[in-house]
Amino acid sequence: MNETVNNEVEQLLAELAKVLPGHGRVLIIPHDYPDPDALASSAAIQLLLAKRHKLRGKIIFSGIVSRAENREILRHFKYGLTPAQQWHPGGKSKEKCPAIFVDTAPWRGNVTVPSFIKPIAVFDHHHGKYKAPANMVVDINPSFGATSTRLWECLQAANIQIPKWLASIMAYAITTETFDFIRHATGRDIRAYTLLLNQCNMKTLGQIKNASLPRAYYSYLAEAVTNAQTYGRVAWTHLADVKQPEIVAETADLLLRMERIMWAFCTGFTDDRLIVSIRSEAASLHCGRLLRSLIGKKEGSAGGHEQVAAGFIDVSKLSATERIQRRDALEAKLLAKIEGRLSDTARPLLLPEV
Repeated sequence: MNETVNNEVEQLLAELAKVLPGHGRVLIIPHDYPDPDALASSAAIQLLLAKRHKLRGKIIFSGIVSRAENREILRHFKYGLTPAQQWHPGGKSKEKCPAIFVDTAPWRGNVTVPSFIKPIAVFDHHHGKYKAPANMVVDINPSFGATSTRLWECLQAANIQIPKWLASIMAYAITTETFDFIRHATGRDIRAYTLLLNQCNMKTLGQIKNASLPRAYYSYLAEAVTNAQTYGRVAWTHLADVKQPEIVAETADLLLRMERIMWAFCTGFTDDRLIVSIRSEAASLHCGRLLRSLIGKKEGSAGGHEQVAAGFIDVSKLSATERIQRRDALEAKLLAKIEGRLSDTARPLLLPEV
């Protein structure tokens, strides 16, 4: 790292040291349904706490890990992950457990915040307005393509050797978060990835990239293709009953790869939520801002980057018919927003229906 970056990271580490406890356990909380970047960054924080501060880190999360590649990551994970509902602070002390939020923040709607925690730090790279407490370290830098890049810089500045299994997961996280460096990637992401490759186990990396797919994946894929529609440069589809929420984002990624498609989104019902993932080839669309404008804080949550975003709407109080109507309304508003942002050179080019 150059001197400017190194000084910046050293200052961040010094600020973190001030808010950490002198001993005991620190909870590490990624966003619900953690993806590779959240998992890799959480493990990097646990390593940093252990090696630099002699503290015990504990990763707790809400939701599930269902995507094949993410489940393969857990197969190589050397740290434990505990569902938040299964972990409670021990002892009679009423003091809240210090917690570091990774790839999210306690004020975002994509993370479950346990009542027994006290947020002390945030490491994230997603856009969003916030007003953090003065006694909390907040490192949110949207210029990074992945939170793992920032944590790699922290480990480098702290002179901590990254084990091969973690280097493999961090390298994979950076490539998936930046779509192999074609979206919101920076030179710092590329540098981190390149140097991580020298430390990782290439066989582990290959096993993650080529993880075995469950049979249910093909059922979802068939439904997504059957329901897919196109208009101009936009493709979208819907999944009626999702048991694995990550498939919605995976489907949106797949649709965007369709020839001549520049925008894609997928919706799906899971439990009492209508979830949506949107993708764009054009940074000018700013998917995160667009989705937040359609999903109010009172009915759900949304967030993301210029070219990637996701969110959900609480439909627990709606009947089956009302849920479909809400889905249709969201779909219509999304299409209208996207069409409204089309440039004169990218006007709708009608394609055959899928």
